[in-house]
Amino acid sequence: MPDSETPAVTMADVFLHYLRAEGARVVFGVPGGLLHPFFSAVERDPAFRLIVTRHECGAAFMADGFARVGGPLAVCAGTSGPGATNLLTGVAVAYSDGVPMLVVTGQAPSHSLGKGAAQETPPEDIDIVAMFKPITKYSTMIPGPARLAHHLRRALRLALTGRPGPVHLNVPVDFWDRPAVEDWFDPTTYRPTYELFDRRAVAAASRRLLGARRPVLLVGSGAATSAAAEHVRSLAELLPARVATTPRAKGVFPEDHPLSLGVMGIAGHAAARNVLLSDEVDVLLTVGASLNETTTLNWHKDFRPSEALIQIDISADRIARNYPVDIALVGDAQTISIELIYHIHRLLRDGESAQSQWRGEPEIDHGHEFYDSAALRQSTATPITPQRWRVELGEHLPDDAIVFSDIGGHMLFNVHDLQIRDGQRFVLNMGFGSMGHGTAAPIGAALVNDRPIIAIIGDACFAMQGMELLTAVEYSIPVVWIVENNQMHGITWFGSQMVGDGKPMEAVRNRHPVDIAAIARAMGLHSWVVDSPGQIGPALGEALAARRPSVIEVRVATDIPPPLGPRAQIIAGFRDR
Repeated sequence: MPDSETPAVTMADVFLHYLRAEGARVVFGVPGGLLHPFFSAVERDPAFRLIVTRHECGAAFMADGFARVGGPLAVCAGTSGPGATNLLTGVAVAYSDGVPMLVVTGQAPSHSLGKGAAQETPPEDIDIVAMFKPITKYSTMIPGPARLAHHLRRALRLALTGRPGPVHLNVPVDFWDRPAVEDWFDPTTYRPTYELFDRRAVAAASRRLLGARRPVLLVGSGAATSAAAEHVRSLAELLPARVATTPRAKGVFPEDHPLSLGVMGIAGHAAARNVLLSDEVDVLLTVGASLNETTTLNWHKDFRPSEALIQIDISADRIARNYPVDIALVGDAQTISIELIYHIHRLLRDGESAQSQWRGEPEIDHGHEFYDSAALRQSTATPITPQRWRVELGEHLPDDAIVFSDIGGHMLFNVHDLQIRDGQRFVLNMGFGSMGHGTAAPIGAALVNDRPIIAIIGDACFAMQGMELLTAVEYSIPVVWIVENNQMHGITWFGSQMVGDGKPMEAVRNRHPVDIAAIARAMGLHSWVVDSPGQIGPALGEALAARRPSVIEVRVATDIPPPLGPRAQIIAGFRDR
């Protein structure tokens, strides 16, 4: 074909070329006029799947879930004005938890900027680029088709290197169909991988760990992000060291392992608190844990070990943010964990011996007495207790299940009473703590993973983001939602009785009971109702076998408070300062 008849390469063509090269195959969003050319190009391209969500926040949550379980580049998009602002909460969640995604928003035509066009968001009016700046690693408006590749490469480099995170590009609608010169860079040439670490610091940390009498590992979500779980386990077994996880890293170290102390922090376990806040820990190694409020119980003064705090984090800014650190290991958690194991093995070959006294201690028993409410975990009462149905769920969870938790009172029970075993995974957006994430994000996860995806959410979370279950129905995405229904915002109802004047906040209780299972059936999902012991296992088995969107409504006793005590004390502590 003569050059004169060759179709011009448009900016949309260049954009999608880069997305394909980075492995992106799914775009989540709600189409709108000022981003129509982008959505139209995605729909025409056979390499992409366009998932139209019910709300832009749900689109960001789904992209987040897609990325969290190991998917390639996650992409979400919304048109200008409210389409863009609706994305903000979902993007903030990804930023807080270090989840990579590309966010694309629409903009009025370049020739009308500043004139007050419909849904216009220029810097001199409603500055959408500025709104995204605090919650992204990069936010900019594309100034013209010729500069697209430069800004897109920079955005992708920042999203996918160092501590990952979302990036945002705002594009005037008239640019997409304009001719653009493709100044092509392969991803390996603009986004190099690197695995840096300080060899002297690793050697010093290895000696400290080998010489520790009571070494403890605190595993954070950074260990999951860097796929370091296997190596952290090997390190713990080598020393040996007792291991706790942060709430968000629940299950990164198997909770039935004989060295597991369970979760440290909000809704955590007494075993973890009793060890980490005691004076017996001489060396504490944190792996991808920022030592924030929810992990340290309001930065408890006894959290620091007696001899050495060693902290691994990919971000130097998170090192020693809240506690003085004796050895800082800045870099990828997997790389550094492997190096620690290598150095310790070399020291052992050279004749040194591990001093850990945990080796002679009894293994940790993870039976009912390990948890705060042993009797409620075994209760035969109806309605079923929140603890009991989680015990039963744990017995029936597939060995490769990915379990999402939403935010609320049910989350506290999930963190405390649901045991996550080797091969399973638990996902929680504890950083920003947005309700609705655990409801919508599993849909994105199910698009990139064949493992069973199960979401445990509350009735208030269902009310907030439940329309996204229609998205799962529309695209036949097999997620099982377990909705714990206590007809209230449980964390607020019970928490309000533990702070201030102690009066419960009546407004957060439903005056008209909500029938979750009936709503789910009307939306086209399979649904079950569980209210007694012995029912959750069969319901879950049928839901998983159906391989379609399903809801299990669990109607629980409403008079049992979640394990909220330390959190209420934290709130009171902030108020009293």
